[in-house]
Amino acid sequence: MQELILVISRCVSKRRSTKEEKSFYRFHFKGYYAGEKIKMIHLYSSKFDPKNEQLSKGDDYLLWVKRKRVNQEVLEVELIKYKKII
Repeated sequence: MQELILVISRCVSKRRSTKEEKSFYRFHFKGYYAGEKIKMIHLYSSKFDPKNEQLSKGDDYLLWVKRKRVNQEVLEVELIKYKKII
């Protein structure tokens, strides 16, 4: 069973992956996770409809995610659920 990670962070931007033709969101993060230095979080989700974008740049979110991998100080995660912080 993969562990659930709880993150509080600000959405920096929405990007499109060049390799997979998939969209993802970039979230601000500077610190360590499981002993590895992390400079950014890339959030992937199959739950988002491209026509009805649900996350907004500059807003803060509480994110429940599962780790996919760490690649060049970027934590790549899959979204389970989220809540916008007001």
